[in-house]
Amino acid sequence: MGTSSAKIQRRWMVLSLLFLLSCVPVSWGARDTGAASFSIDLDKPFAEVEAVVSDVAHTASIKGTFEYRGEDELTGALFAETSRVFPPWTGPGKVFYKVRTKALSPTHFLNSNDVGTVAVRYVVQERGPNSTRLFIDAVFVENARHHDHPSDGYVETCEFGEIGKRLKERDELIAEGQPGAPSQDSSSRAEPRKPPVPPAPVAKAEAPRVEVVDPAKTADLQRAINDQKSLLAADYEGLTKLQAQAGQIRSAEFVRVKADRAELKALPYAHARVVEALKKGQEVTVLAKSTYWYQVRAEDGEEGWISHSFLEVHP
Repeated sequence: MGTSSAKIQRRWMVLSLLFLLSCVPVSWGARDTGAASFSIDLDKPFAEVEAVVSDVAHTASIKGTFEYRGEDELTGALFAETSRVFPPWTGPGKVFYKVRTKALSPTHFLNSNDVGTVAVRYVVQERGPNSTRLFIDAVFVENARHHDHPSDGYVETCEFGEIGKRLKERDELIAEGQPGAPSQDSSSRAEPRKPPVPPAPVAKAEAPRVEVVDPAKTADLQRAINDQKSLLAADYEGLTKLQAQAGQIRSAEFVRVKADRAELKALPYAHARVVEALKKGQEVTVLAKSTYWYQVRAEDGEEGWISHSFLEVHP
């Protein structure tokens, strides 16, 4: 026997011992014999276990396996009444299937490294009035070579964990007497009817309540109103400035450079620093005037002084 086969056999032996130590009757066998991988006897009526198993089989997730790290279950599963992944079940009981196709190398299936189908089979058998046996089996089948990869036991255990949790929740609902909860013993006698409870006296209409205004809330409201007034005043002031600027623009004097080259100076004298050179025909805006110099703004936004002899009034 090869090293890989020996490791698999040892793993199966360890899992079997763990289940025996936890008092869970487990049987492991080849899938083509129709034997289930996981079985347990429950002290529950058949109808109760069947209903819970049916609910779990109709869920869209398979516990105990996943495709990618960070996940804790395989989603996208569908309920099925039959599955060709398993041989026909020849024993008694009610059979349910849950199938997930196009699963990518799901975990807890031995040597699964391809795309294929994960299938879970549940078999519920009635053993007595309050005794039911449950079988669970999970397998992964590759799409390419149709090789079977049995579960290492973790998938079946986690699926039973979900079933056990729902059975416990069902018992708690019955103990609390929740409306609509199923009766645990259908043969128990009905409780004696209690006398009707007289209706409670109708309360008199209360006088309308007068709400006392909190002075602190009133002060906060007044501050908020004052803040809004300040914002409106600031907006109005800004609008007034914009309107004044628009009026200045409308009344501004535009002139054109008539010389081939006119120097725009930083100050109004001949030896001042040159800001830029203006070309003939370029239009400028007059900002201020002196006897021989005009303060102007060029089209590119530059401001400076230019001799009036280099300018002509725009017609």
